[in-house]
Amino acid sequence: MVVLPVSMVDEIRALPIEKANPTVAHAHNLLGSYTKMDLILRSNLHFRMIQTRLTPMLGSLTGPMENEVEYGLNHHFPSSEGWTKMKPYHTILELVARTSARVFVGLPLCRSEKWLEISTQFTEQIFVSVCFMRLFPTWTHPILSKLMPSIWKGHDYIRQSQKLLVPEILHRKELMATGKLARDTRDTLLSWMIECADASESDPKHLAHLEIVISLAAIHTSQMNAVHVLYDLCAHPECFEEIREEIREVARKQEGWQKTSYAQLRKLDSFMKESQRFNPPSMLSYHRVMQGHHVLSDGTVLPSGAHICMPVNAIQMDPEVTADPEVFDGFRYYKQRQNHGEGHLHQFATTEKNLLNFGHGKYACPGRFFASLEIKVILVRLIMNYDFKFVDGGGRPPNLRAHEFLFPNPDGELLIRFRGSDAESPF
Repeated sequence: MVVLPVSMVDEIRALPIEKANPTVAHAHNLLGSYTKMDLILRSNLHFRMIQTRLTPMLGSLTGPMENEVEYGLNHHFPSSEGWTKMKPYHTILELVARTSARVFVGLPLCRSEKWLEISTQFTEQIFVSVCFMRLFPTWTHPILSKLMPSIWKGHDYIRQSQKLLVPEILHRKELMATGKLARDTRDTLLSWMIECADASESDPKHLAHLEIVISLAAIHTSQMNAVHVLYDLCAHPECFEEIREEIREVARKQEGWQKTSYAQLRKLDSFMKESQRFNPPSMLSYHRVMQGHHVLSDGTVLPSGAHICMPVNAIQMDPEVTADPEVFDGFRYYKQRQNHGEGHLHQFATTEKNLLNFGHGKYACPGRFFASLEIKVILVRLIMNYDFKFVDGGGRPPNLRAHEFLFPNPDGELLIRFRGSDAESPF
């Protein structure tokens, strides 16, 4: 692996996919030939649907997402006004999985406990496999992959997803052919993939497999970001009320909560971005695998097959990139957006050459706008309706690290209580 300096971002960005391929790199990082994540090398249907259907439709999907968050909170969060212990890693995972499923597969399937298990546990098994197998030389991987329970379980979850989704896909195809597919079911990622798949992509088993691949990319990224934000808010409790007041102010100005309200939450957006700067999902980003020999402008030779990337964490913590990088400033980017001509910059979902968590350029993460909205929908409801704090005598649970991956502590605990008469969620 070749780790390049940030000065090369624009040069790498300009290389066509035929020269520097990000998808090959993603499949390699996830040991695709063993975990069956190499499906993404055979089809980019999911990428196309996120770009052309999901992102443009976010406005109309906001209401269903809010509805599913409310449903999830009623099932998984306490209604007591007394302090209760919770492990946010697991509780937020359940909430994100439900909310994502509402958009990906729709009702009633999004409330199927079997689907929720598949969509969350598949990812867990993939990361267990990847983190373990990377400890050993690549020549051992064919042997290890046949011996590891996490590989077996991952493959089994693929089969379970096909068993569950194939009948649903065939049923939706029939309804589409007669024009009887209900709008709530039609406006889901699964239905868009059924509708737009070409002949090589339309096999129902292929579509079912793609559906859990998308879940892997979406659910755990949003879950980890949301958990990190809660941990960081508890570490900086003075920010809770500022964010609550911003939410109240936006609701007042717009005479009620609207689909466009989330874009006005600049302080919350800033806090999310600063939390991600301190807790990136990976220390490395901007991955590419070279498809041919290439020489960079500084003379660096990149042979065909070279895996290149950027040190995202080192870049973000560089004093030349971020002022006082070791200081957590939840409203850092809010203040930067006050500068003339920068109101549209420095957002959680925007990419910049110095902030590469979502990549940069044409092949940046296409789901980052959905992730940003989903996290905000969840956090608005949690922040307005609940109080959070660390367990007495405790501080922020330390992150866990495996290779370049960074995870919020799954055993970390917070105290939570329902705000009772002070609960004031705008939706």
